[in-house]
Amino acid sequence: MTTANMAFSDIASYLKLELNQLLPNCSDLVVHGINSSVAVCYVSGLVDTKVLSSSILSVLTMLDEDEVNTELIRQTITICEIEREGNLDQVALKLLQGHVYIAVLDEYEGLLCNIANFPTRAISASENETVIFGPVLGFNESLSSNIAILRSYIKDPDLVTEPHMLGTKMETRIQLTYMSEYVDQQYVDYVKSKLKQIKTDGLLGNALLVQKLQNHPYTIFPLMTLTERPDRTVQALMEGKVVIFMEGDSHVIIGPSSFIDFFLSVEDRYMSWGTGLFIRMLRFIGLMMSVFLTPVYVAALTFHYQMIPPALIVSLIETRTKVPFPPLIETLLLEITMELLREAGVRLPTKVCQTIGIVGGIVIGQAAVQAGFTSNILIMLVALAALGSFTTPNYLMGTSIRLIRYPMIFMAGLWGILGIVFVAMVIFIHLLRQTSLGRPYLFPIFPFRGKDLTVDMLLTPRAHYSYRVTPTKSGLKSNETENNQQSDTASSNSSSSNET
Repeated sequence: MTTANMAFSDIASYLKLELNQLLPNCSDLVVHGINSSVAVCYVSGLVDTKVLSSSILSVLTMLDEDEVNTELIRQTITICEIEREGNLDQVALKLLQGHVYIAVLDEYEGLLCNIANFPTRAISASENETVIFGPVLGFNESLSSNIAILRSYIKDPDLVTEPHMLGTKMETRIQLTYMSEYVDQQYVDYVKSKLKQIKTDGLLGNALLVQKLQNHPYTIFPLMTLTERPDRTVQALMEGKVVIFMEGDSHVIIGPSSFIDFFLSVEDRYMSWGTGLFIRMLRFIGLMMSVFLTPVYVAALTFHYQMIPPALIVSLIETRTKVPFPPLIETLLLEITMELLREAGVRLPTKVCQTIGIVGGIVIGQAAVQAGFTSNILIMLVALAALGSFTTPNYLMGTSIRLIRYPMIFMAGLWGILGIVFVAMVIFIHLLRQTSLGRPYLFPIFPFRGKDLTVDMLLTPRAHYSYRVTPTKSGLKSNETENNQQSDTASSNSSSSNET
């Protein structure tokens, strides 16, 4: 900006004219003239008004109009970050990001003061991830607050936070975070290359960024973890994973993630070994129940009566005497009804959803049995399958597990047990093809790492403290393996020196 040849007697009139042309629809733009030589511009609601009035406006009014210049203002205002800018196009963009622009008559560059104060909610407990043990604190939508929470846990210079900008219109700020001592640089390079390839107007949340980062957009399984819990984020960083924060989203992205990670909870490490092992095994039992319980029921009643004990088959025949539908249609109708109740419970207000879930399930179930649309046994099996899906700690994975139940039910009605095996093989092959930040999705099952699998599944007491999977360029191996290799190398070097 140059003001030397302006046909205006004061800087405020010039800025108002130019900025109204650049931001014609910005009714909350404020151009405040301190005097004929100094003007202040900002967008109302995006700046900290207390800092603006006490540390900027009050200081500017005390300066002599004849002696004021940008360098003097820069030395006087010390409460915020200040940068010089003479391009009004860039000034307009910065104003929309919460900056204050100070311009002085007859000077080419003005000053941009960053006192952004966007509306955000206070730091509170995570509403989507129930906390039983451990810290209750959760992330919020403020990027600076989330980074501060993270640094309150990890006070180490190895914690790296790299800023990035995404979007041509929204310019969403993100922070790529990792522990330089533990992370595999290949993961960091992979994320950086993906971020450079993203061309979009803007991103509304981390869930959309995950879709941009993954190589398999058509998979139904979540390939990266989303969490609001700082303790889980810290655990991931200490395991050598990459974490991505986004401005305006309380969830953070953790990667790489494996299929097993979505069935584990950070609270398992807060419990005793036996209790944590029991809870983890219970989740995998719930997974098997959720996927196979109703498909096996359809296959048994349609093709494999010999699988059912004689005493039980009599009860099944009695309960199905009035049911007009085959097992396949009966099961699909009941599963869809259960999904409708679940979705209604999620979307309705909190005080209403619990009533709809309980009363609606009881009333509809009892009415369906009395009307002869379904049997009591199937209602019990569908309820058990639903309970099994609820044991999954991750909501996105729980939804994916419920989704794969439907092709299994359909194929069980067509081919019986062979149909279930066929769908299970297709899903397993699909999982084998998936990767998360370049790492196989089924790690440590494929490629097989026995010790890592033992840690994830059994949670041995030693794993609580002394074991960490450290990614390396040659693969994934534990710290103990690296220490053994280093000790072997040291001993060989010492023996060589002794021989010399």
